[in-house]
Amino acid sequence: MIHSMQKLRIAAIAGIAAIVLPGCALQVKVREDWQGPNHSIPLDSTVNTWQEIRSGRLPATERLHDYNHAVRNAVVQIAQNWETEKQALSVINTTEGKLNLRVDPINVRAIGLVDEVVPADFVRVKKGLETETEVEGVGASLLVRQQWTEQDPMIPKTGLWYPVTAVLNLDQPRSPILELYDPTKIANLSSMDGPVPLAVDYTAPFARDFQDRQFQFLKVPAFLKYEKFADRMGIHRVSAFDPEKTACILVHGIYSSPVTWKEALNGMYENQSIRERYEFWSFGYPTGAPIPYLAAEFRKAVEDLIAFRRSRGAKDLDLVIIGHSMGGLLAKAATQHSGDEDWNKFFTVPIEQLEVKEKDREVLRNLVYYEPIPEIEKVIFCAVPHRGSKVPEKAPLKLVGDLVQLPNQLAQLSKDIVKQSRNALTPLGMEVAKAKPSSLDQLRESSFAAVGYLDKPLNPNVQYFSIIGCKEKDCPPLDQVSDGVVPYSSAHIEGVVSEKIVTGSPHGVHRQKEGIQEIVRILNLP
Repeated sequence: MIHSMQKLRIAAIAGIAAIVLPGCALQVKVREDWQGPNHSIPLDSTVNTWQEIRSGRLPATERLHDYNHAVRNAVVQIAQNWETEKQALSVINTTEGKLNLRVDPINVRAIGLVDEVVPADFVRVKKGLETETEVEGVGASLLVRQQWTEQDPMIPKTGLWYPVTAVLNLDQPRSPILELYDPTKIANLSSMDGPVPLAVDYTAPFARDFQDRQFQFLKVPAFLKYEKFADRMGIHRVSAFDPEKTACILVHGIYSSPVTWKEALNGMYENQSIRERYEFWSFGYPTGAPIPYLAAEFRKAVEDLIAFRRSRGAKDLDLVIIGHSMGGLLAKAATQHSGDEDWNKFFTVPIEQLEVKEKDREVLRNLVYYEPIPEIEKVIFCAVPHRGSKVPEKAPLKLVGDLVQLPNQLAQLSKDIVKQSRNALTPLGMEVAKAKPSSLDQLRESSFAAVGYLDKPLNPNVQYFSIIGCKEKDCPPLDQVSDGVVPYSSAHIEGVVSEKIVTGSPHGVHRQKEGIQEIVRILNLP
């Protein structure tokens, strides 16, 4: 009888890793129902089904179910061994007696950093994802959790959950091998007469992952209190690292968090070419800070991502960025140039002559002086207010804007400049320094950011694409189109490769089925 089943999920992959490497208010809600007791694996029938799979035939439904159940039992037995009999870690119970099991991580990287495993059919998604992305096939679909380490810090402190498929290789029945596959790299199991699809559940890992990381950035607190969430800001992986794939960064908007991408990721993973081609990352940040300040932080995070992938042998350093709302402005800024022409709008003396501390001079330099990140190949805009929005002009939101706490460093710098270097400020520079605007202030159509900083020409070396929402099912003339937050006149921008208007869509066009389909289409372009 298996005891403490809830604890076994922590032990399962720890046991597998020990065999492989000896010595070594919720937006999303998931429930885990660990099932037991675990029965002995029916060896003869499981071997017969395996031979059928090896021949290239997908067994009948009932036989395939029994085989996959046997694979899952092998994983659970390892967990049981880890809890109770570590000296017999690799022994599994079958109807023919106890057998030694070998574990082979065929193409699963960093298996030694994985510390939890949950069979996917033990997971129930209670909230957050309306559809399921699954592939019927051979094996037991698992969720595995990679722990955060200083050697691999580019996942959340809560860890990273991703899918793995386990297959019980019974070519030699008395010496079984539990093979572990990353189904985003290998979709099919090789056989004599052709490929057989691997079973996998993509929705369960995403749901489990976002249930943990949704507390990283809480919408209202992260908008109002920059300093409380500043140390959590950065780019983190949403899928397993793969140096062969292209990195795709997802950037959320104001009053939002990385969890906003859960439906998009679940929908994108329905497409095999997307799974095989892209490695996904998300940029999370406290959203109330001024947009130029956040853009500077985003550029630094992107450069950290590039350095991380380069240091680990990534062959393709090209990047794709998908930005929703204000996140699209941060993405666009990473592809653009800024220099003296922008500095001179605020200051009457060169940056080297401004009377500030050197560390503050560096902050100003990062805000105003930057070059495009050359690795960025494509940018997809989703409901992006290139010329601002009328919504921040509404009285209730103006009051909210007054409550936003700016980064301490930036607030103090503005105060010092007004006090010590006011003669070096232009009238616009004085206005901005005194006002200390938040991102919400800068999204007003009349703000300097909307008419100047944000509305710059696109980089001809980057491919841009626009997806725009229209809240009406029957779209009116373009000058009347709006998603309720961003009007077409602001979301439309010249120079994009394509522009798609999604009818019947609110501001969250990236969560709509047609919007996700357009993202998939663009990602599949050469």
